[in-house]
Amino acid sequence: MNQKRKIEDEINFKELIKTPIRLFGWVYPYFIIVLLILGIFYVKNLTQISFNEQPVILPDSSGVIKEIPFKKGGVMPAVDLNLIENPTSDLISQGKKLFETTCASCHGTEGKGDGPAGAALNPKPRNFHSADGWVNGRKFNDMYKTLQEGIPNSGMVAYEYLSPKDRIAIIQYIRTLADFPKITKEEVVDLDNTYKLSKGIVEPNNIPVEVAIEKISNENKDLLLKAEQAIKEMSDSPQNEGALLVNKFALDKKRVFVSFLKADLGKNFQQFVTTVSSEPNDLGFSPLIVQLDSEKLRKLFEFLVKITS
Repeated sequence: MNQKRKIEDEINFKELIKTPIRLFGWVYPYFIIVLLILGIFYVKNLTQISFNEQPVILPDSSGVIKEIPFKKGGVMPAVDLNLIENPTSDLISQGKKLFETTCASCHGTEGKGDGPAGAALNPKPRNFHSADGWVNGRKFNDMYKTLQEGIPNSGMVAYEYLSPKDRIAIIQYIRTLADFPKITKEEVVDLDNTYKLSKGIVEPNNIPVEVAIEKISNENKDLLLKAEQAIKEMSDSPQNEGALLVNKFALDKKRVFVSFLKADLGKNFQQFVTTVSSEPNDLGFSPLIVQLDSEKLRKLFEFLVKITS
């Protein structure tokens, strides 16, 4: 038997409270309206909301260049290995001065990894007060390796230009900032076998990175001028098939022309194909260039020869 509900002229809210299902039916549309309003607000303000929530984009630390001073090479004197197990107060004092001038900008004056130059690094500089997360380890040998070789893919570059004694002094000072593993005789022997500290080290001359870049640029000045001229000529004929190939596959046009000229690849097509197929990035090309067939590589080769001659 069908039972029809009586149609009410007015809403009886007291009865609605007693029947939650009917109450939900009445308030459900309002939920939809509220959610719709919130959705529209979110979409309209998405840029501002995302801007406030997204973390600061940190620079690639692999691109960090650690400047080094001029230094005349020669034979660095042998190190007294006893300073590793039994550092003197003078050595620690020397290490503190070196730390303040060499390390504190990133690691902070107290070695907590909060130096101003380290704010933009990713990963963050080492907090020497924490025992966690050391890439090479916290033992003396591990720390020496870090100073000697650096840590790839981080802002920690190698400090091989420092003398072995200076590196030891820095480590000994850092070890005063917190509790570190005790140094063993086996560790000292192993360190000496690896880096020949007790025999003296022959070091090459060093020049600052900026000076080195300038010298290399000057040595390749003519090539750079030719490359710039080639790029200009190429822009005058953008529909040339060779120019289209360069524009499509070159990651760095100047590098393409400089590399082509410097490696003298214009004399032999097969040599060009072999080189560009095995080392596309070194020549300034995208790796996708290996997908080109022989005919298009020939077009590209002939264009490079013509425009650089």
